[in-house]
Amino acid sequence: MSTPVPAASVRLVRPQDMLVIDFDFHNLRSDPGADPPQLRRIDPDQPCVVVVRFEPQHITEQTVYENEPDRPAPGAIAARAVGPSRIAFVVPETVKTIAYTESGLLRWWQWVMRVVPAAGRPGDRETDLLVVDWLHLTPERYATWDHAETPVEHDGRTELWHTRLAGRGPAGRPDPFSVPTVRVVAADDPANPQEAGLFGALNPEGFDYRQLVTLTNPPEPDAAPVAAALLALSAAGATLDLDGRWEPTTTPGLNLKHWEHHAWQGRDNKVILEQYGFLVPYGHRALLFTETKRTFDATTGVAYLEQRRFVRITEPVKEYPGAYGVPFGGRALPFRRIAIEGPVPPVLPRSPEPLLAGRPEHGFWIQSLDTGADVVFALRATDQADREQRFTAPLGFVPHDVAVRYPAEGTVLRELIDAYGGFDRITGDDRDPRRSVDLAGQELGYTAERDPGTASHPTHRLFWGLQGPPGPVDPRPDSPLFFPRMLAAEARLTALDAFYGPGDPVVLGYDEAYLRDAFAGNPGEVYVRVRASVASLASGADEPVQRTVLNSSGIGGIWTPNLDVGGVSRAIGAVGGNAETVDLLRDEGTITGKSYFDVRDQLNWAVLFGATLLANVLPDNVGGREFAPKIKKETLYPKRPNNGLPNLDKQPSGHRMTITFSTPLVDAGPFRALVGDTRAKLDLKVLNEVGYAEGTNTNTICGKISLFELRLMTATPGLQFIGVVFKDFQFSYDHDGGPSFKPGVDAVRFYGPLSFVGVFQDAIGDAFKGVSILGLKLKTYLEITYTEVRVGVTFGLEDIKMGPILRVTNCVLSAGIVVPFEKKPVRAAFGFAREDEKFNITVYGFGGGGFLTIEVSEKRMEKIEGALEATYTLAFDFAQLATGLARIAIGVYFKLERGEDEDENSKDEVVLRGYVRATGRLSVLGLISITAEFYADLQYRQLGGETAVTAHVRVTVSIDILFFHVSVALEFFYNLKGSISDESLTGGRGSLAVAPEEPTSFGDLMSRQDWDEYCAAFAG
Repeated sequence: MSTPVPAASVRLVRPQDMLVIDFDFHNLRSDPGADPPQLRRIDPDQPCVVVVRFEPQHITEQTVYENEPDRPAPGAIAARAVGPSRIAFVVPETVKTIAYTESGLLRWWQWVMRVVPAAGRPGDRETDLLVVDWLHLTPERYATWDHAETPVEHDGRTELWHTRLAGRGPAGRPDPFSVPTVRVVAADDPANPQEAGLFGALNPEGFDYRQLVTLTNPPEPDAAPVAAALLALSAAGATLDLDGRWEPTTTPGLNLKHWEHHAWQGRDNKVILEQYGFLVPYGHRALLFTETKRTFDATTGVAYLEQRRFVRITEPVKEYPGAYGVPFGGRALPFRRIAIEGPVPPVLPRSPEPLLAGRPEHGFWIQSLDTGADVVFALRATDQADREQRFTAPLGFVPHDVAVRYPAEGTVLRELIDAYGGFDRITGDDRDPRRSVDLAGQELGYTAERDPGTASHPTHRLFWGLQGPPGPVDPRPDSPLFFPRMLAAEARLTALDAFYGPGDPVVLGYDEAYLRDAFAGNPGEVYVRVRASVASLASGADEPVQRTVLNSSGIGGIWTPNLDVGGVSRAIGAVGGNAETVDLLRDEGTITGKSYFDVRDQLNWAVLFGATLLANVLPDNVGGREFAPKIKKETLYPKRPNNGLPNLDKQPSGHRMTITFSTPLVDAGPFRALVGDTRAKLDLKVLNEVGYAEGTNTNTICGKISLFELRLMTATPGLQFIGVVFKDFQFSYDHDGGPSFKPGVDAVRFYGPLSFVGVFQDAIGDAFKGVSILGLKLKTYLEITYTEVRVGVTFGLEDIKMGPILRVTNCVLSAGIVVPFEKKPVRAAFGFAREDEKFNITVYGFGGGGFLTIEVSEKRMEKIEGALEATYTLAFDFAQLATGLARIAIGVYFKLERGEDEDENSKDEVVLRGYVRATGRLSVLGLISITAEFYADLQYRQLGGETAVTAHVRVTVSIDILFFHVSVALEFFYNLKGSISDESLTGGRGSLAVAPEEPTSFGDLMSRQDWDEYCAAFAG
């Protein structure tokens, strides 16, 4: 389109007040014959247009960033002038002529301004104000300009001529008190990338000044013009005070809230840009300020345009349930509310790290100009259990126009969610520390609780991700369409730790069905899945966390409920089993008993009475969730005095952790669950209570297994010989008193080779009272130690006496069953005499004795131990003046004990020892006593693959005279062959090897291993 040629042009120059403007007249021509001179219409049917042209009114200038060290030297600051500005007027038809004088050409209020009606590049005969960098401004049509027609003087000084945009008063004349408006109708591009980077007052990183065109013009629904409190043109340049404000909108590319622009005679003094946005990842509303000010360098005197940027948080508190578009009702995050408490974000670096690599315009991490590091914000959150949490975290800023759009494929928001929505930056070697929140072990409520603490777990670290709405939604200007979610959390299941011993933190991830439907259709109330690592959770592998009882005494000693923890239920606590088992509890409210306690490592299978797998005595499908172990934690609060209810406004006073378990049982191995028509049942309650103020930590356990039989079951039915029927077996553990057991033995039954004893069962039915039948002393016995229960029957023969010649005493046969609490099988025990009650045979001065015990499990012989000893004794008396005794003993001790096949630390042990002991004692008048003893033994010991042969000799002489005593002992040990790593030369000897005369010490009675086991029983 060709540029219209004016009919006439004139330049008005008035040096007195520096008035310099050009006039182009369209459809007007001068009439020089008129007095005074006039401008007249050429064609009455065409509009008359006057275009007033100004020299460039603005200088675009290089900006520097705050505290930037390398600033341009004086005279090296980049700058360029913008193009000329123009004001176009239409002369109304009522005006037939225009005075062709200074005053006549400056009466612009009589004319109507010709403006650009909508967004678009101004035409040559339309008003085009180039007063701000790359922008084309136009006033409203009915505005006018206010200026002096003649020079204005003040105290002998002439005022710079200028014309000021103004609204019209009632008579159409300029109103100096009105505030006119302008619109940005077009925007130029920078001449080159270098120019775009230098001139940053209106073009900071991440801001597109072109959006001002849309924001100030129809058809944008929220368009609004810019208030021009001052817009003046002069030969020295434009002076501006502009202020534009806009509401948030959903239109793509628009995020500006406020534009404030101040310039003086063509040079910017202050430019403020405020952009709407949201904080990543939590979605709080915020503003990004870009502030450019004229500052003077105290050293060089250069007036730089200095810029800085910072974020201001406008929504310090964010609520998630009910938020527009939030998926899963806000359940994907354990926080219902997050408040940002500080600090006030400092000045940003010029180029903070972008959220998307190489894309700073789409968001960045809030960092500090001074440190260059992320700003760490203090946050206070309310979790799903209405418990307050405090933590710190870095935050990012994402522009409003990116955040409010639905994240369809190809959108920036979809890229952002993909970049921060998955596990790829929280696992592996390339971990992003910003993706985790350190909660320092605070009790975090993952879902709403019925009782305080039942769905809360001490959480060390939470890993977050971003997610979009569940489906397409219309954008809303006040709501971002990205939402935080918990991908994983490292936490402790304290109820498990209290009973299983402290373990590594587990990883929790929300159950997908819980996220989708909460507890609707979830009778098991499962809300999280449990894995050992974030990588395991990310992979979707069915790898629950194995928890093993470190010390069975902590839960009563009678069972070790080792299980794989696959999930957590609000109703029952930790859920054992693989994914299928947890799904079954979640979807149907039932548990599969065998798989509930199924674990990958057979060494850690849950066991009952030492060796019976707990999974084997549980039925295939126990039924409802009431049969699952309930492993729960409850937070304790002070009671309200008026009603006794917990006062949740106070700090917690402690916590209580419980295991409750009730289930029917079935036959497995030596455990017989069906006695008559009644089925055995296990009931257990374990309680750990901690008081914070008092510093108390108490453990109490009580349990009962009702009506069952323990029967030695061997591979050969003919070798089944004994069973013990318990009407109940009660066990308890108290923190102060230790473990205790109350076995309610109802009957001892004999099978196979011992079935004849059944004939006498009525006689011994009153348990553990000995009777004598046909000369046979029958007695049942029950022995409970810390590690096992022994129950059985002994058959005592009458002592044999044949005058002074022969005497046989303590001939006792025994048969019984050993029920261990450790990981050892139930065993049958046979014996002739015992180590502490040996049989004795005396013939004249010769004597001897010994014992033999054999223990057999259902698989093999477990232990054989015995000893034989021969002695000769000679006593003498010399007229009662001196008496004496001489004794010599020769003996052999042997033991074979099998180690556990499944335990790599347990080894077979063989001990064979022969010894000789000679002792003499002489007493004179009872005043002087001399005792001498010679002892020597030779021992062979094998432990696993190690063997050793050792010799030991000891000579002891002691003398007593009245109250004086002296004793001398010489002892030698010699290693003849080999060695065993777990013992010294003196190790591995039983009670028959040495019979010392000195007092017995505590160390003689309890080994180091025994002491360690004893201490471990109270550890936890």
